[in-house]
This record gives sequence, structure tokens and C-alpha cells, in this order.
Amino acid sequence: MKKLAMIVTRGTYNNILQACQLARIAAESGTQVSILFRDEAVARLTVDKVQELTLTEAYRGREVKVRNLWKDRKLHDLPLLLREIKEKGDAKFSVCRDSLEYFDILVERLIPELDEVQRIEAFWKEAVANADQVLTF
Repeated sequence: MKKLAMIVTRGTYNNILQACQLARIAAESGTQVSILFRDEAVARLTVDKVQELTLTEAYRGREVKVRNLWKDRKLHDLPLLLREIKEKGDAKFSVCRDSLEYFDILVERLIPELDEVQRIEAFWKEAVANADQVLTF
């Protein structure tokens, strides 16, 4: 089985969505997918922030249109997207322990679709070192 490791650091919704769309395609094709969310992305994965559909500057003036497209295409619900990826194949979602500390986020505030909290060193040994491909976002 092919293995894909992904590291998602940027916290805008469009960045996280792009990573999740590629993860879904990989999982559907039989690839084992491991994603580590860290830095700004971790702050977006709390129950308080997960529904905020933030965009990068490139979307300035198009925010309403893009958010409506996401809703029409059912891409606006990140927890649902994460569950669908797991339903499609072998996927694991981790959160960087250091990033939780940087942003003062309690584990209890994270969305339940995440599988574990781990240090970057553990993710490296478990996912990156054995991956056929590594993508960063």
C-alpha cells in the first residue's frame, strides 16, 4: 500500500480544504494517508473556530462567492469532510502537541474527528520516514 504523509501548517480554510481534498482522493485510491496539523492550522480545528470559512488574500472581493460555492458543493463542513475521508480509506489525523502549547489550546477544545495529539518527532518516525510522498500545506 502506498503511503502519503501531509503536514498542514497554514490555517485558512481554503488551505485546509485543499489538503483535505487531496487526502480524500488519495484515500479513495487506496493510499494510506497520515496528516499532521500544526501551527495556525491547529487553531482552526477547535470547536470554536472550525466553522469559520477564512480565506487567503488572493480571494479578496470573492469571499461570498467562494463560500457559497463551498456550501453548494458541501465543502463547508470540515468535520464532515474529515469523517468522509476516513470512510473512503485508511486515514489518520494528528495534531502537533507543541502547536497546542503555542496557541494555548486545550485538547478538549479540539474537534472529535482528530485521532491523536503527538510531537513532530513521533509523526516523522511514524509517517514521514515511511512515506512514498510527503506534501506540505
